Formats: sequence, structure tokens, C-alpha cells
Amino acid sequence: MRMPELALPPPAAAHLLREGEALGVWRLRAALHASEGGQWYRARHALAVEQFGAVLVLNHSERAADVMLRFADQVGDLGRLSHAAIAVPTDSGVTAGGLPYLIIEGTDSLCCKPILAACATLGLRARLQWLVQLCEALRYAHQQSWLLGEIDPAMLWIDTVDHRPLLMGVGLVRMPDPSDPFDRGVSLGASAGYQAPELLAGAPPGLATEAFGLGALLNVLVEGRLPRLDAVDLGLEFDQFNNAESSHGADLATLWPALSEVELQGLQALLRPCSTLDAAARYVSAEALADELRDWLALAPPVAAATVIGAGPGVPTPPPNRPSLPPPPPAPRPLPPAPSDWLSALGRRWRQAVGSLMSAPAPAGVRSAAPPPSPPRR
Repeated sequence: MRMPELALPPPAAAHLLREGEALGVWRLRAALHASEGGQWYRARHALAVEQFGAVLVLNHSERAADVMLRFADQVGDLGRLSHAAIAVPTDSGVTAGGLPYLIIEGTDSLCCKPILAACATLGLRARLQWLVQLCEALRYAHQQSWLLGEIDPAMLWIDTVDHRPLLMGVGLVRMPDPSDPFDRGVSLGASAGYQAPELLAGAPPGLATEAFGLGALLNVLVEGRLPRLDAVDLGLEFDQFNNAESSHGADLATLWPALSEVELQGLQALLRPCSTLDAAARYVSAEALADELRDWLALAPPVAAATVIGAGPGVPTPPPNRPSLPPPPPAPRPLPPAPSDWLSALGRRWRQAVGSLMSAPAPAGVRSAAPPPSPPRR
């Protein structure tokens, strides 16, 4: 089953810069991949040859001008972000041909790939764990009053060695001040399909619009396509909803045949908030999405071989059958708590003896003594 959304567009050879071209103190190395905004390169510092970085050479467009102006305004604040999974631009300039560029230092792009380009070699569990780590990095950004205003898969990388995420923080923007009615934030034009309907209607960016883009990315990582936004009748019962989406569940079973029925239902429940126009039914934040992903990962234990989608034109071969394990032995019954001293032990024995005496039946022919009559009242 071919999924063209997993393949990034090849770079246009006419726009590629030559290897070794100087960009300030940096020298271009190999061309990496193209994105909607421009072309990525690997670069090496001219003075510190052991130091590498990534360079984004932007296209001539109004969006590129907005990116450069925003970088000039926020470079001081962005430099204060310190997280292993967040890489922010540190320098900028213009090439000899007049193209603007951004430098991201300390990024060894030799072992990093965009997440969608790396999906051909990643199983489902590795993809979802990568997304959880990305949400955790965004939690740190939220604590510093930043959010990811632009969801662009070409800016979301994965380290192919240890599967760590790397957010190329070109799309980070300041959170709007809720107490200022004139602060509308910076609404960026995210990649097609990753922009929330509220943003398209003119609403300011926020945690919910960021979560929409992450939910769309989740759908691409699982199904290889962006979600189809439908108006969902929230009054439907759960069983009726499952019947209405039976074809959707069948697609998941075909893509990931090693999953059990319970795991498929949980995966379907993960994707459901990504395909509704009702903002109240979607994920409210990256943290909420990460919590749901952790629950599903705990439900589905890791297996030795993972099914991979997007690796070829045909349906991937399922991994060998999972060996059946014997049921775990029942947990031992807990022992009664030991008495803290001899007095509590004596009190416990006394209560047991009194309880046994009171519960014993009375001997036959013995009538319980009636209470003495009360003296007459004068």
C-alpha cells in the first residue's frame, strides 16, 4: 500500500547551492531535503571544524520575509530556550544570490531525518514514542510561554540513532497574552492540512490549535494520510460509532496486522479526535495528546518485530506470530498486618474470643433472662 504523504518532495536542482559556499563563518556541506519554505543543508564551522549545524535557505516569498522579521524580533528570547529536543536559529543572513537563510548551530544533521522520511524504517510504537517525546519538549516550551505556531513536518526531525525528536524551532511563537484583548499572537501559515479551522477563521494561535496540528501529524504517522474532517454527532453511542467507522477500523487492521482487537480499538479512539470539526471534541493541548499516547503504549507491549508501513508499494509482510505466553501466576494473598506490640496482639485475641462467644448459639432449653422490671412511677 503506497502512501505518498510519507515522502517529502525532492529538492529542485536549479535552486541548490554549491557545496563549500560560504555563509558567514559557515561552509555548506551536503544538501539535505526540501520543505515548503526552503532547502535544508548540512554546514560546518570554518574555524571550529568539529562543529556542525543546519542551514535553512528560504525561498523568495512573503512568508520568508515574515520568518526573517520574526527571527530578528525574537532571537534574544529564543536563545534562552534550553532543551535537548529544541533547536532554534542563532544567526541569519543573505546568500550571494539574495536568498535569506537561518543558521541552527549544534545540530548534527548527518544522523537526523525528517520524521516522515524516516517512517519507512520505523514501527508504530517507535513513531508514537517519538511523538510523546515531542509533546514533552513542547511542554517545556509552554512553560517558557512559547508554542509551536507552525506545524511543518519538514521541521520535525528524528535522530536515527536513538530515535530522539529534534524540533527545528523556526515555527515557535510567543503565546498571546490572555489579559490583552489586542494581543492576537502571530498566526503562521502552517503546512496544508495541519492548520486548525479556527486559525483559518482568524482566531489567534493557542494550545488547542497547536494540538490540532499534532493530531493531524498523529494521523499521518498511523495511517499515512491527513485526517478527513467530519462533523461528528457526539450523541451517538459508542457501539453505534464503532459500527459507523467499521471501514476505518478495517484499514487500521490492514496497516498494522500484528495488533490485537483491543489495541486496534484503542488506536481508533486515539485518531477519533483528529477528524472532527468540533473543537470541544479534539485534543485540548499537546500534554493531553501525550497522556493518551502513553495510555495506548502501556496497553500495547513492545514486540520483537514491528510492522512498517510506507516501505514499498505493496502491503507489508506481517511479522511472525507472537508466541503465546502462559498466564501469570495469581498474586499471593496479603498477610494480615502484624501487631505493633504485645498489647495490641492481646487486644486482638480478646476481641476474637468475645466475637466467637457472642456468635455461638444458646444451648437448648435455656432461656435468656428477662430484664428486671422497672420500679413503678409514683
